[in-house]
Amino acid sequence: MANKVIIVGCGWLGQQVAPKLAAAGLQVFGSRRSADAVQSLAKPIYGVALPLVNAEISAELQTLFHDAWVICTIPPGGRTGGSTTDYLPVLKTLALLCQQAGIKGGIHISSTGVYQGLAGEVDETAVLKQEHPRVALLAAGEQLLRASGPWLTLRLSGLMGPGRHPGRFVQGKTLSGGAYPVNMVHSADVAKALLAIIGNWPLPSHCYNLSSPEWVTKQDFYQAACAQLGTSPPVSFTAEAPDPARQVLANALCRDTGFRYQFADARQALEACPSREIKS
Repeated sequence: MANKVIIVGCGWLGQQVAPKLAAAGLQVFGSRRSADAVQSLAKPIYGVALPLVNAEISAELQTLFHDAWVICTIPPGGRTGGSTTDYLPVLKTLALLCQQAGIKGGIHISSTGVYQGLAGEVDETAVLKQEHPRVALLAAGEQLLRASGPWLTLRLSGLMGPGRHPGRFVQGKTLSGGAYPVNMVHSADVAKALLAIIGNWPLPSHCYNLSSPEWVTKQDFYQAACAQLGTSPPVSFTAEAPDPARQVLANALCRDTGFRYQFADARQALEACPSREIKS
């Protein structure tokens, strides 16, 4: 059997990276919480119902997860109104399943939102401000999985890709901190990073950032995004912002694996964000 990869919580991002993982020779499984949700998953993904809330760890699940690569894309919730209360219990169940099954390795998709409250250039060694509830939740999830076995954390900046064009979210709005750096990454670079991690496992660090590395201001990026879409009215900007200016440094993965960004400048990725919709 080909090497297995299981994308747990296979929503928009999972469905973006799955074809590239399959093209690299991996057998790709994707889990959703219910059998109905699994029906939305198309080839090359083999759908699996995996609720992970009060779930029993069956022998069948242990067999599926045995000797697999596991990519956890479960979101922490909260920002868009989803509940955060089951995030850590779900991760705990997943960690137990992976322990009992014996996985090759796990990659936990986290967020550079964990750097909230920090200013200037931040890398994976930054001391986090865990007085912020979302930072504390993200950090707790990362630590829970890494403490349970062979897990690595991949912190992603703002995501863009097919069906997720940044210009569609800001049309006619006023954004803060126009001169601040924008931190974004395209789903194609996420897929490349996942393959680089799997191909170079184990890595010397337990945590890596992923964000288009060239300095681009929010104003330049979102004006380019709106211009590319031809949207009107365009976005406008204020000088100040509630959170400090922050640039996520994300070259450690390049150093340790030979990974290279397809879109080093986030503006270059805009044309690779067609409007095709993928259900999350």
